[in-house]
Amino acid sequence: MAEKKNRSAGGAVASLWHNHSYIFVFLLILVVYAITIQLNGRAFTPGHVSSILSSQNTVVVGTMAIGMALVIITGQIDLSIGSALVLTTGVTVIAFNATENVLLTALAALGTGLLLGTVNGVLVAYARIPPFIVTLGTMLIYRSLALWAVREIPPEVSGSSSSQFAMKPGSGAYDFLRMQFGTGSLQIAGFSIPFVSLLFACCVVLFVFIAHNTKYGKAVFAVGSNAKAARLSGVNTQRIQASVFMVTGLLVGVASIIQACKVGNITPASSGRAYEMYAIAAVVLGGIAMAGGRGNMLGVLFGVLSYATIDFIIVSIPALSADIQDTFQGLVLILVILVQTAGPAIRERLQQWQRHRRPAATARATEPASG
Repeated sequence: MAEKKNRSAGGAVASLWHNHSYIFVFLLILVVYAITIQLNGRAFTPGHVSSILSSQNTVVVGTMAIGMALVIITGQIDLSIGSALVLTTGVTVIAFNATENVLLTALAALGTGLLLGTVNGVLVAYARIPPFIVTLGTMLIYRSLALWAVREIPPEVSGSSSSQFAMKPGSGAYDFLRMQFGTGSLQIAGFSIPFVSLLFACCVVLFVFIAHNTKYGKAVFAVGSNAKAARLSGVNTQRIQASVFMVTGLLVGVASIIQACKVGNITPASSGRAYEMYAIAAVVLGGIAMAGGRGNMLGVLFGVLSYATIDFIIVSIPALSADIQDTFQGLVLILVILVQTAGPAIRERLQQWQRHRRPAATARATEPASG
């Protein structure tokens, strides 16, 4: 009886780990961060957690990572989101400076992001160009357009010099977007939750529901699992493949609003670089398979938090120079992918071993006793 209970408890733990390992990974990384802070002679406080929740890697990259997750679930890739963020934020800032209207600014952001995502989706799904090539090309185009625009548009419209788009202060709309929403927070039981983090969390909740509780979400997983079988079952695979890029574009628009409100500016020459890699890393840390068709959208939340925390750990180690920090981020990404690919193989070997053990154990149990 006790053995059966132990086996049952072990199975429950194994099932929890198999289905929600990203939660345990995040908690482990958070503990490592707390230890790192303590070793540096400081106390780990709720403020450190609040910093993770409001960091650029969480709220901006995380919002785009939700779209990246959908793209990867369908078996595709999007390398253009960093450049799309720069161009979309540039348009968002220009719209704000020209109108000082919150609604028109939000519409400009979402409309531009949707347009850029539609370009990717149409070329991939209907022109049948490989997504790697399409998004590599648009990555170059979008950033180039942003660089051209920031140099050609007068400073009174761009809001800054010839190298940066910046929101112009001095209006009620600026105070609302930058001072209240962008840098403000909600106080709950003494814990500070930034408003931009709440917006990111709302996006996660919405897309967890869409991915796992709607016909569209099931179609996305079906296309990633087996596009031919999905097509034979009545799914319009081209429409689904195009739509995930469009949804990603919309989320880039949301991220551009967060970028503009949180930071107030963007520099086309340097901002957003490697954000596509950070988003992919967050998706992988969240347990979504790079091969497509498998994963849990909730994992993106914990994957984003894990990657942001890893970044904080690396920055908090004084011995690591800025030049070597990307090396450790790259090593972590490779290690996570290795675990993700090796895990199923190890689990399959263990299952085969258990299947071979059972007949032998049964045979010993049924042998007649001697004497």
